Amino acid sequence: MKNKQFTLPYIGISRHSHDILYHESGDHSVLIRLTNPVLQYAADVEAYADFHYVFSNIIKILGSGYTLQKLDIFAIKQFKGRASSDFLSQKYNEAFAGREYRDITTYFVVTRDVKRSAFFTYEEKDFKAFERNITKVVELLESKGFHPQVLAEKEIKTLISRLLAFNFSDEVYSLNNFSASEEGIKSGRKTIKSISLVDVDEINFPASITPHTDVNLGFSLPVDMLHFLHKIPATDCVLYSQVIQIPDQRGEMNKLIAKRKRHTSMPDPANDLAVEDIDRVLADIARENRLLVHGHFNILVLAGEQHIDRAVNYIESALFSLGIIPSHNAYNQLELFRCMLPGNGSELKEYDKFQTTSDAALCLLFKEGLLKDEASGFQVFFSDRQGIPVAIDTSDMPIHTNRMNNRNKFVLGPSGTGKSFFMNHLIRQYALQDTDVILVDTGHSYSGLCAYYGGKYITYSEEEPITMNPFRISAEEFNEEKREFLKSLVSLLWKGADGTVSQIEDSVLSSVVSAYYEDFYKRGKDSSYLSFQSFYDFSIEKIGAITQAEAISFDITSYRFILKKFCLGGDYGTILNNDIDAALFDEKFIVFEIDAIKEHKVLFPITTIIIMDVFLQKMRHKKNRKALIIEEAWKAIASPLMAGYILYVYKTVRKFWGEAVVVTQELDDILGNAVVKNSIINNSDTICLLDQTKFKDNFSEIAGLLSLSQVEQKKIFTINNLDNKEGRGRFKEVYIRRGSTGEVYGVEVSLYEYLTFTTERREKEALQVYVERYANYRQALEMFVKDFRASNMKLMEFINLINYKSHEKIPVLD
Repeated sequence: MKNKQFTLPYIGISRHSHDILYHESGDHSVLIRLTNPVLQYAADVEAYADFHYVFSNIIKILGSGYTLQKLDIFAIKQFKGRASSDFLSQKYNEAFAGREYRDITTYFVVTRDVKRSAFFTYEEKDFKAFERNITKVVELLESKGFHPQVLAEKEIKTLISRLLAFNFSDEVYSLNNFSASEEGIKSGRKTIKSISLVDVDEINFPASITPHTDVNLGFSLPVDMLHFLHKIPATDCVLYSQVIQIPDQRGEMNKLIAKRKRHTSMPDPANDLAVEDIDRVLADIARENRLLVHGHFNILVLAGEQHIDRAVNYIESALFSLGIIPSHNAYNQLELFRCMLPGNGSELKEYDKFQTTSDAALCLLFKEGLLKDEASGFQVFFSDRQGIPVAIDTSDMPIHTNRMNNRNKFVLGPSGTGKSFFMNHLIRQYALQDTDVILVDTGHSYSGLCAYYGGKYITYSEEEPITMNPFRISAEEFNEEKREFLKSLVSLLWKGADGTVSQIEDSVLSSVVSAYYEDFYKRGKDSSYLSFQSFYDFSIEKIGAITQAEAISFDITSYRFILKKFCLGGDYGTILNNDIDAALFDEKFIVFEIDAIKEHKVLFPITTIIIMDVFLQKMRHKKNRKALIIEEAWKAIASPLMAGYILYVYKTVRKFWGEAVVVTQELDDILGNAVVKNSIINNSDTICLLDQTKFKDNFSEIAGLLSLSQVEQKKIFTINNLDNKEGRGRFKEVYIRRGSTGEVYGVEVSLYEYLTFTTERREKEALQVYVERYANYRQALEMFVKDFRASNMKLMEFINLINYKSHEKIPVLD
């Protein structure tokens, strides 16, 4: 067999309002790069319908004499880690470097078909109409979130070159000779195989078709009809070519009617069925104003010779599950390959096309896209469903685009779902981006992260309680906000977290707080005078004067007796009378660990509310980003007495480039708690949910409380429920809803981060041995991992060895 030269069917590219690719037959095309707007696993039937509707409108805009071609290219690529000056960030990137993933690139080609005759005549009017239609199509795609980019000449040539090489993975590629046969096209050591979805001689297709199908995950999850294209095994590249030609409608109708007459003239069961099918099509055209089109749908795969059969078998099996039996007569492999080239639909033969309605053809368009990095100055990295890092903005961009109104977050994750790892991973990246972080914790979940960043770790104990003086404030600081805080604090001390202050008592306390500072400023006393002790002494006298002057009732006896415990010499005399460490104002990372008093009905709520006030003062006077994270400690302040204060904090923090985050793990904590609902959840535009399987039976209550639609609930129940574990380390998934819609991400970290984030006691103790030996936390991490890898042990075996040697006082490195 003589070698033949493979010639391209184009005569050139010219610049008009857009760069136009000219076919040798006279057809002219514009190429547009798109982003499929339906996110994979979006669970939204309406999103697939909206996509369908957009392309239905495009067909109506263009009308007869046009060919639409959509190319969806699935290329295997390797993740390239991003450089970072931060040690843990660099280790995070290194953990993913080289990992394979499948990238999707989409192109949309609009071709004006010229009338076939011996000569082609240029008609300016027709060409101007073509340009106007292209503009309309691009504007429609832009308005519907497809992010269209019309390709320029250089980009068109690059695309055609890559299509010929069938290489969308490598930055540098080369063209090989083709060896075409009935089984495929050999290119170098690879084989390209074309699989046509429809065999026109024996159409094995479902009687009805929709823009999506469903997969069963214990519930019906809507996915793209061709959803399996994401995961065809053993392939380097998969290209799905979708061609829809819009012929002259009158001529097509005449042909269809003539075909009906032929079938009617020869009555038998097969012809009767054919007549019924034609009648249904004619009825749809008349009733729904649908168009008749010619469709061609072709899947091309590139794989090694030893793998090509596996890939083809997978595709055929997937199509069969949809009721589609692809063509087994696709012996014209080179023809099918050429017809994949943009704007080359004129080479399609009649036996490679089938007639159907536009709606039916559009159902076979591929509609799904993948998560992409969000362009933002504040990026936080999680994994996508393939296991590749993707950047999202959890705080700023959603505000600027009106996706949400505040940065506050509510996090719910039952024990064992990876809640602590998610929060550590999130906070680590906050700390990298000039964020002042204050954490109120009750389980030592952040000790490693605090040590890594050299933060301040404050643990409450009876010997060294957390002390502060909330009454020592300057005249400039004393405002309505501060007055309300001090009144709430005094009410809490007196009535307890579950107590109720009457309207009279509330008014009296407000008056006393104001009078205390008026008296102080009037007398010009030294600021050392300001303390709980002096306030207590002043209030006893002032309350007596107010109640006598106004003839009102006030339980001064219980007030005096209960609050005396917080005076100097009382049981809790040091807590509110000693100044807090002034250096905390400048600390970037502070953890208040109050696990020791989490069951203490008096100290727990007092300490928590005062810590929150420390955050508010930092928030008001520092110009950078701030975050207050409250773990289970939020229970101490989620009481009717403190509801107003909590609401104030949540509403105020957004004005100062800050956010409040509440984290909990128990369902009962949020159901039926009016404070949580009215203050925390209603003012948290970001909801983060870990695996909710534990709550599945009564999830409707959570869904109602969090205003989760059916679509969002389906996304949530895909958490940890997909077949996406292969080739990945240990990870847990999390649903993050910003505003009204959310996505599911993976929390997958490096070994270094794992050791920093772990809450397992034995793992923390083993790492602490290295922390005590080496100069800093980072060096301790490096040496721990180095020794672990050199040991060839499993991680738990190595940890047990380190803890044993430490206990027996044997040198670790012996």
